Amino acid sequence: MPTTASELLAKVKQSIQLRAHDSEIYKSSFTTPKSFITATILGKQEFVPISLLCKNNDRYTTLLDLYHVFGEPEVNKDLDQRLKSFYEEHSIEWDNGNETNITYYVRPKPPESISSFFNEDAIEKLSSYAGTRYNASDAFLKDLGNTYAEEIVEKTNVWVESLNLPDGYVIEPERYWQVAGRFKSFTWAKIYKKDFKDQKIFFSVGVDVQHKKLVIKLDGLRSGTHRLSNFEIRDFDYFTQNDELEITYDLEKIKLLGLDTLTFITNRFIDFNKEKYEQAINLIWHNKADTAKFSDLLLKVTNKYASQKNPTLDNIIEKDIANLIVSYEQFLLAHAGKGSIAESIQISKEGDLHLIKSFETDGKPKTILYKATTGGSNAKFEMTREEIEYLGDNLHTFLYHIVEYNINTNCGKLIIRKGSPTRYAELKSINYEVVIK
Repeated sequence: MPTTASELLAKVKQSIQLRAHDSEIYKSSFTTPKSFITATILGKQEFVPISLLCKNNDRYTTLLDLYHVFGEPEVNKDLDQRLKSFYEEHSIEWDNGNETNITYYVRPKPPESISSFFNEDAIEKLSSYAGTRYNASDAFLKDLGNTYAEEIVEKTNVWVESLNLPDGYVIEPERYWQVAGRFKSFTWAKIYKKDFKDQKIFFSVGVDVQHKKLVIKLDGLRSGTHRLSNFEIRDFDYFTQNDELEITYDLEKIKLLGLDTLTFITNRFIDFNKEKYEQAINLIWHNKADTAKFSDLLLKVTNKYASQKNPTLDNIIEKDIANLIVSYEQFLLAHAGKGSIAESIQISKEGDLHLIKSFETDGKPKTILYKATTGGSNAKFEMTREEIEYLGDNLHTFLYHIVEYNINTNCGKLIIRKGSPTRYAELKSINYEVVIK
């Protein structure tokens, strides 16, 4: 049976093979690496960036394997010099920013006896009572409540308090094991930037008692009196849909996770995703997003977005824009539980009009006429008389105006308008048709 160390070595060898098969991806992973694993293979010392090692393998499983075999990575000045030689040997450009703070997984640590932090038997026992009513006069339920408090809530808080938080971040510990007279189905201790305390988006760690799992995630407040609105939840889910923003460990994995291991992986998770956390805050709460940082994404914004007056770009590719809108509409319908009709969205043409036939979240048909500009919400664009009249005459037709469109990433921000443009814009004629009498 392969050991964790041997499996890691196999992943290292697989990553090295990219040097011959895809040198561009291989070399790009060396641009701004933070840490390496090093090994002697076929008599030569090899360096593999951890980002490359994680590229074709589950990131957090790989990081846990590294931690189990090596512990924390270490600084090593001797290896810094060897690494520079390795860059020269393989014609990889050395960035001066790499001079400091590179760490290495190099010295295997002695095997440790496995001791889980959470009691998997207690989680198994309590899972049957998650969400059920609590009665303090029932001695058995009272004992269960004590177990929940000691084995789930208290340990959740020890876990979150063990973290090495980034500057400006604070924790909000779990306080309750019951809510509204019922056993809680899960615990969550929150981690967030102090400046964003009221923004309802946060990192959290805890135990999903009902499904018998440990959870580390970036999420928003989805229930309760002060939760995010349905629109904010939808936009958050759309914005983060392609990211690994949740780690779960089932009972089998829980047996292998001590407090030090949980602390290590949670610290890494927060470090990897704190930029996404702040981007989500900016998008949901401030309607701000840097389109250059995203690919193939339509970011929902409102008419309040900052005014810019750049000219319309002449060579925006219409097919890319239409496909971008279709993907966005399909997500909205799937999020509303209407995934069955999402595939029926069509790009169509009526005369000279380029349209998208979609659906409201209640299933009713709607039609989208679309325009794109590289400028902000006040960027000028051209419309035909037919387009203007079409918007004014059809109640279920919308103008999707994509602003700050980025051609390289096919990404932009969206303003949705309804009704005739005469209601919200000044129409200026550029060219006139001259008919000789």
